[in-house]
Amino acid sequence: MMITTTPGRRVQQVAYLVQRLTRDEIRQLTRLVPQLRDEPRAVPEKGAESDELVLWVREQMTPYAAEIHPMRDDDLFLGGMTVGEYFALPDQERERIWDELYTEAIESAPERGVKADAVVRLAR
Repeated sequence: MMITTTPGRRVQQVAYLVQRLTRDEIRQLTRLVPQLRDEPRAVPEKGAESDELVLWVREQMTPYAAEIHPMRDDDLFLGGMTVGEYFALPDQERERIWDELYTEAIESAPERGVKADAVVRLAR
């Protein structure tokens, strides 16, 4: 038996953003996240132990529930624009904004003194 649930808020927010992507952006996204191409796996029927875990997670998440809501068109998003304003822009303009914000973030990052033989490992 497969269990279906109502999508959580994070999933709803991602869905909201994905719906506004162009076909080319969706192709890029599926290349970056190959799991999106995979068929969903059936979720086995849950038992008493998983019921307890679900209740515990719900209790832990309750304090955050009031702070989180799906993004709306009038929510502030990037560069002083709302979500709706941002996604109404042409692709090139959205890309320019991301590049500009990325450049600002990199340039404002503090420099750290390191040894000449230091090795940088990227977190994955």
